[in-house]
Order: sequence, then C-alpha cells, then structure tokens
Amino acid sequence: MKNRIGREYNDFCIIVGKPKIAKTVWIGYFTLIDGSGGLTIEDNVSISSGVQILTHSTYIRNINESKQKYGDRDVIRKPTKIERACFIGTNAVVLMGVTIGHHSIIGAGAVVNKDIPPYSKAVGVPAKVIGSTKPNSPIPTKTEKQK
Repeated sequence: MKNRIGREYNDFCIIVGKPKIAKTVWIGYFTLIDGSGGLTIEDNVSISSGVQILTHSTYIRNINESKQKYGDRDVIRKPTKIERACFIGTNAVVLMGVTIGHHSIIGAGAVVNKDIPPYSKAVGVPAKVIGSTKPNSPIPTKTEKQK
C-alpha cells in the first residue's frame, strides 16, 4: 500500500525527524520511525507492524529532574542504520546507535541493542545471532547453539 506521498508504507506509522528511507522500503502499520538522531534505511527492507526504530533518548532529562522540557541539552542522539535487504519482525525494537547488517532477519519482539553482522538471524531480548541467512548455510545443531 502506498502512502499519500507514494512510498511503500502506510499512513498509520509515525515518522519523526528526517530519516533517509530508500524508495523500496516497506513499513507496516503502527510503527515508530525516529529519524531525529540520524537514521538510514537502505533498499529492499521490510519493517513489520509495531516495530520501533529509535535514534534518541531523553533518560538523562528524567533522572536529572530537568525543568527543560524541549531543549536538546539532555537528549542523547546516535545514528542508526538498517542496511539493504533486511526484514524486521513484528514489534521488534531497534535501539539508537546500532547497525543491522545487510541480508539480516530480526525476529518478532527482539530488542536490538548492539550491531548485527550481515547475513544474520537474530532473536530475543537482547537480540542474539542464532544463525545465518546465507544460502546453503548449515542450520546450527543444539550442541552448536550451546557453545
């Protein structure tokens, strides 16, 4: 479904700031795309419903009980990047400052708090790489996963 400006995402997602989103990106319903700290989403990326991609945090403002409500003094911003040909599963959260390598899959509900290498399958909280998306890559056995 194309939104009002002809892109492959719908009107029920929230886009903050000015992220760089390639033309061949699909963004699902009820997603939060925070480009305020610098966000690049490359070609052929699919972002499922409910995903949150963050590039800033205001936690310092809260723990310092800052009276400043809208300034940038207490805001931390870090650029985030999703490289080409990735799939981000439903309700996953991508935290600020990480890069998701090309041809990777992020499982539903995962919380990505560190970089994910290219050709990775990552799941869980926090997200951990559990396999590869390379063609003909072996599926890890239970004993290999435990190492």
